[in-house]
Amino acid sequence: MPKDSLSLLPQGKSRSESRRMGSRRLAMTILLLLCASISSYARQKSDETNAAKGVKDKYIVFFLTNTPYRQMDKSNRGKDADIRYSYVKELRHLFGPIKKDSRYKYAIGLVGPMLLTQSVAQMRDEVNAAFDVAEANDVPLYFQIDDCNNYTNSFGDSATPKFYMNPEWCEWTAFPKDTESWGGESNGRLAYFWFNWGHWTHAEAFPCYQSPGFRNFVVSQLQNGVLDPLVKRYNKLMAEGKEYLFAGMAIGWETHIPDYSLNDTILKVKPGNLPVDVVTGDTMKAWEATEYGYHSLYLKSYTTYNRLALDTVIHDYSELLARTVHNAGIPKQKIFTHMVGFMSSDRNLHTTFSPPMWAAVNNYSIPGFTLSPVTCWYNLDTLVSDIRKADSGQRYFACAEGYGRGVDSSFGQAYSYFKSMFDHGAVLLTVFGWGIEGNPISGYSPFAVSHSSKSPFVRAAKEWMDSQHHGPK
Repeated sequence: MPKDSLSLLPQGKSRSESRRMGSRRLAMTILLLLCASISSYARQKSDETNAAKGVKDKYIVFFLTNTPYRQMDKSNRGKDADIRYSYVKELRHLFGPIKKDSRYKYAIGLVGPMLLTQSVAQMRDEVNAAFDVAEANDVPLYFQIDDCNNYTNSFGDSATPKFYMNPEWCEWTAFPKDTESWGGESNGRLAYFWFNWGHWTHAEAFPCYQSPGFRNFVVSQLQNGVLDPLVKRYNKLMAEGKEYLFAGMAIGWETHIPDYSLNDTILKVKPGNLPVDVVTGDTMKAWEATEYGYHSLYLKSYTTYNRLALDTVIHDYSELLARTVHNAGIPKQKIFTHMVGFMSSDRNLHTTFSPPMWAAVNNYSIPGFTLSPVTCWYNLDTLVSDIRKADSGQRYFACAEGYGRGVDSSFGQAYSYFKSMFDHGAVLLTVFGWGIEGNPISGYSPFAVSHSSKSPFVRAAKEWMDSQHHGPK
């Protein structure tokens, strides 16, 4: 042993004692690894058993769009709402107490946690506060994490570091020139992330899914801010026989890579009429009106734009987050990917804004999609067929973002909507527009869902949950 290595021995310990301590540490490490392996195997077998038996609980999630989580049990500003009740208590008023053994249940859905904008402390607070309300009211809870959009700081703005300040963590609109250290540096700034959710606006930048630094940042945010408190609360519910109070979580929010080129026929950005941000007055730059994803391609050693390679990047990033959640102890049937479902109705799309169905399929989650007859057209037969081509054992999907608009003109239409979704294998169906979405004075968004007990949509949802004999086995 080198002379200097003597100083590495624990103070007051002989070499033999140190060897015994090292042996015990090694034995403990092996034991921990074995336990982790057994736990992982048990989760896998549990997932396989649930897949064979069929998912026990299916949910209609009333999603508090544009509503801070602290308001879920303190106010109610929904359209036609009964303001005697908070958002969460109104669900019990409309649909009655949750029946533990009922196959179809309602749940309340929350924006967040927001991986890219909230701090770990803010995310932990949201998770614990939401579970407190869910348990106190016996109303199931659903989370929608944001993995890419960074569209608002309204729910918390203390994330550190700020990913959009690091070009190595963000997407580029071109490969680097010889004079550039990153693609597009000569433009003077990173490309903004533009989006149109009723009107055009933009966020600072869009993340690079292939960036090792960004991936490490997101996984750290997810593990420390979300999963650490969530798994503890879920395990507590499991021990109490109340696991139904956790409806699940979407591990992304329309995961995609922006495309503002002429290849994207959905956003329809025209070079001669570029979008204007209604909040800042900024106009999209001509160099932004193109495909994004060049940084991911650069990291994968591509030298030309390749849409199919970017579809794989999208899939792998979504899988990374799903695997992280599943490995933490959340069962597969409560984890949902989230991408748009346009390609189930239009095979001619060639844009990373709308990835193919297989990009949402992995071994750790149920594939989920935005599906709306008004804003995100879909074909359920094609959607199910594409999912099974990617994974023949996957029997389910999630309507991770759905709306009442377009399926609420009559009780029959609304009821048929629920029946079509669940008959095709939906395990979860979200109803966006249940939150603020405007007010009685300035007017409500066309996507705001009526809370009236006489609403065809509400009546159909109640009828579906009250009648437990129908739907897929």
